[in-house]
Amino acid sequence: MSKEQKQKEQNAPSIIERKTGRLIQEEEYGQKAIYFLYHHFLGRVLLKMIFARPYFSFLRGLYYNSFLSKKDIAPFVEKYGLSKELLKKNYQSFGAFFSRKEAVYLREAGRENTKENGEAWKGKIQEKRHEKGQAGKRPFYATSSGKLQAYKIDQEGKIIFLGSENNGESNLLPLEIKGNFYSIEKILKASCPEFLKGGTLLVFRLSLPDYHRYIFPARGRLLRTKKIKGRLDSVRKEAAHFKAFSENKREISLLELEGMGKILHVEVGAMLVGHIHNHLGFKPSFDKAVGCLREKENKPCRKKHLAFRFQAGEEKGYFSLGGSTIVELLNDKIMIDEDLFESTNKGLETKLEIGERIGYGKA
Repeated sequence: MSKEQKQKEQNAPSIIERKTGRLIQEEEYGQKAIYFLYHHFLGRVLLKMIFARPYFSFLRGLYYNSFLSKKDIAPFVEKYGLSKELLKKNYQSFGAFFSRKEAVYLREAGRENTKENGEAWKGKIQEKRHEKGQAGKRPFYATSSGKLQAYKIDQEGKIIFLGSENNGESNLLPLEIKGNFYSIEKILKASCPEFLKGGTLLVFRLSLPDYHRYIFPARGRLLRTKKIKGRLDSVRKEAAHFKAFSENKREISLLELEGMGKILHVEVGAMLVGHIHNHLGFKPSFDKAVGCLREKENKPCRKKHLAFRFQAGEEKGYFSLGGSTIVELLNDKIMIDEDLFESTNKGLETKLEIGERIGYGKA
């Protein structure tokens, strides 16, 4: 493939906006620098020795959390067409601006994140303290803003990709994202749990302009968490062919959703992201002991642990400073909307907003 062809392919629209159906091309912040680090010998040396190390992320964080970085806010807002209202809030640093907290409303698919849209939809689905949608189904919401890809998981715990070029025939492949290949086992550092087989895998890619806080997708309980240390690679498409998901720092949460069963929620750190911040225990709602599902030396853990209860749309945490990714692995009781699979099968990511409905739990 010639240089011109590669450039044309890179510039081709690869994202579809869910609320408008428009095809768009995303311009990444620092795109050329990321490409250099991952596609040139000197860049890869610098990446391995300096830029992918946690201490570099820490040092960058010192600058972005200082008043010196305040001057970077206005150019960033202008470059990405963000609301000018953000400039009136007098953030004391770029870090404070980046991890800002905004109102999130649960709403129907493709609707704007406004109180009018959210409250009207939420009022229809709440009944006797339980959330119900059409025909008694429970809505499942987008955990974050960003670009989404959706994949089926087969009965052996492998990812199914339905290619449009082969008339819907399925291919069993490791997870492919812009040229990267990952298996569920590499993401979890464990074999695929039985309760996920036949389910769905969702990948939310957050770029710098996206809102970097994330919510619980439905009402339920947090049963267990696990932290996996690793280096901080970029999760951008310019870093293709490098195993970001399986090597980056990440946190895995086992959630039990009301009426939907268990899922795994995985936050993945990326270059220039200093930390993954989860609000574990930020309020006294650890109120019920549950059995630990983790095995030690092939034997079930016999200890009892307290479960953290949460509501749909309640904030789970946030990322600081940088693009990042959230991976959700769902059981077969949760039905994700078909338009998300269709876009993925066409090689497109779906741009959506935090809190909009993306599926239902089976009645």
